[in-house]
Amino acid sequence: MSARWLCLVLVAALSPSFAASQNSTRKIRRAPGELAAKAGSAVAWRDSVEGALSEAAKLGKPVFWYVPSVQRSPMDRKPEVDRYMMGGPFSWSSAIVLLNQHFVPVREVARGPLARKYGLSRGTYIEPGYLVLDPGGAVLRASQQLTTFHPEALLAPLLKLAGQPQPRFAFDGVQPDTVDAVRAGDWGGVLATLGDQVGESAPPAQQWLRGAALFRTGRRADAVDAWRDLTMSRPKHPLAWKAALEMEGHGPFVHGFEVYGRLPAGAMSGDAVGSQCPEGVYQEEELWQRSLRFLAGACDEDGVYRDSIYDFGGTDGLPNVYAAVTCLVGEAMLAATARARRGELKLEEGLVARLEALLGRMRENAIRADWLALSDRDEIVWARAYALRFLEAWKRRRSADDAAVAPGIRRGVAALIALQPETGVWFHEYGNPFAIATSLQALYGARAAGFEVPQANIDKGLKALAYNRTEGGAFSYSQTRPGRRPRASEEAAAGRMPLCELALYLFGASDQRKLAAAIEAGERHHGLLAEVRKYDDHANRYGYGGFFFWFDMLGRAEAIAELQDAAQRRRLAGDLYRRVLRLPEVDGCFVDSHELGRSYGTAMALLCFDTLARAAR
Repeated sequence: MSARWLCLVLVAALSPSFAASQNSTRKIRRAPGELAAKAGSAVAWRDSVEGALSEAAKLGKPVFWYVPSVQRSPMDRKPEVDRYMMGGPFSWSSAIVLLNQHFVPVREVARGPLARKYGLSRGTYIEPGYLVLDPGGAVLRASQQLTTFHPEALLAPLLKLAGQPQPRFAFDGVQPDTVDAVRAGDWGGVLATLGDQVGESAPPAQQWLRGAALFRTGRRADAVDAWRDLTMSRPKHPLAWKAALEMEGHGPFVHGFEVYGRLPAGAMSGDAVGSQCPEGVYQEEELWQRSLRFLAGACDEDGVYRDSIYDFGGTDGLPNVYAAVTCLVGEAMLAATARARRGELKLEEGLVARLEALLGRMRENAIRADWLALSDRDEIVWARAYALRFLEAWKRRRSADDAAVAPGIRRGVAALIALQPETGVWFHEYGNPFAIATSLQALYGARAAGFEVPQANIDKGLKALAYNRTEGGAFSYSQTRPGRRPRASEEAAAGRMPLCELALYLFGASDQRKLAAAIEAGERHHGLLAEVRKYDDHANRYGYGGFFFWFDMLGRAEAIAELQDAAQRRRLAGDLYRRVLRLPEVDGCFVDSHELGRSYGTAMALLCFDTLARAAR
């Protein structure tokens, strides 16, 4: 591994300093360096809303109040969310000029009387977001739950309030052919248009975009070098501060939240919450195309997706999180290429070639073990289970490659079996029913594909899972202790019920009635899951957090696909399909918890689409 690669904080979890930890739950969260910490400071932030309103009354300008958080917010990664905004929208030259010239910008956490006055409280206002106030304090516009930063979509309503024309691009000093390539998502074209015009004398925006293009074409170490050149040549420029933040792994661009591609006019109408797209703008086929284009440029040269910062099991578990996300993305890409071969999805030739190249690297990774943190025991179950699912999907969809994937499936079965303790309780950060269910589901896929899976281990897993099931069909959150009765309300368990019941059903330990009841419970209480989708921690009184959203949605979709009553199956599949169709971000991708990342959320949404299409037949 090269020194340049090790300097990239995005993959710091692979460096020796992290590898030395033996199954640690320690969370190593580095602060930005001196230059990176300046990102977003070119906006002339005031310190208090009260002071900003007083100034606004004198100047006759509206107040732009950036709300980085609210009092008692359950968001775990408040500093990271704030950095995404400071290094994203508040580092764009177009936004800096707009806010400084036409607004009185203020940055203040919503607390006490101020929060109560504007109704900014946990559960009702999910950071990050902003309010625009007139000089008298009346709300002109409010936005929250911003997880996709697109210049036109974010700035359009502010420009309208300021009576200004729409901007041509986020950054000043970029040549038109480069802008066209960026908006088309043609990052190779961006590099071609820039050519050699990216030296120290080039506009900072062109230097920034060269690094961005290198990053999006998988050349991440080269991107770091390009951004470092910008920080050294223009250390006082806002884009140098942004480049420093990104090259350290703290910025929104490297995590996939900042995008610049063309949007349909309807995506910028401002009729949805935060960065979610207004309903009806995208149909399913365009969502596949846009999502796949994003995924094609979101990984490293080795085909691994490292945009997630999910470290609840400790920083040493991040390689296993990366592996799990990569395999889910691979499974979604297999579904897409299968659809394309059947003529159900039209994909550009260049995109298909890119997907096939990535799939080849993913398959190599999934068969190996040396890309994992083998000493970690907090997240490795997901890496093992999803790698097994990915290889099973490959065998199912590409039977000509049976010989290539069969050894990997056998080793995957053995690895997952080896993780099961004598109690039968598979675990991630703790033993729980949904880890058991995910492991059983992966093993069922192997057995269905003709591979030997020890029945004794299946029986232990089924017994452990069933022990957590209440008489009403709810499953406890964590493993029920021996000799005690499982405790869980339907409201709190509804998200995981379909997945858990499905695992029992696949092995003959449940029936159609119980499976349908679990699915109906998931639908009935869907709102409890949806209301916390963009939080990155347990956020409501039932324990739901954003990281459960797509996990539970896919579990419900796969359970629906197993229903034998065709009318019931199609009805439930249609209901869930319409839910997914309402959830894309402005650019046609998907996210739940920002900590898990947009690659994960986008892959899970595509897998839901594919599963529900099968269920609707």
